[in-house]
Amino acid sequence: MEKIAVADLYVQMREYVKMEEDLEFPLFLAYYQDVMNCLQADYQQLTSDELVKMEAICGILGGNAKMRSLKKDANRKKFLKMRDKSEFWQEAIKARLKKEGCSETELKEKEKGLWD
Repeated sequence: MEKIAVADLYVQMREYVKMEEDLEFPLFLAYYQDVMNCLQADYQQLTSDELVKMEAICGILGGNAKMRSLKKDANRKKFLKMRDKSEFWQEAIKARLKKEGCSETELKEKEKGLWD
């Protein structure tokens, strides 16, 4: 398994948020897996800037998975699990950033320009 960097995940998400149509399930799943693999492998070593990006990415992933889970299709349960795991990581990252001295307001400020 090839290791993927936060910077690469961020570049990919910047492209995805510009899209008009939904990302196909296999691509969504692959991106989600890359994010989860990165967090599981590198969480302790991530810088605060990388954590801010990953928190924002998890927020988008979780929200998107939640919306997709509302459709009654074969992938509904998978999307629910993706939502839950994304929300778990988002909260873990927020807690770590807070512990490192970053307030909720500062986090929102740092995230403001991420997707422009």
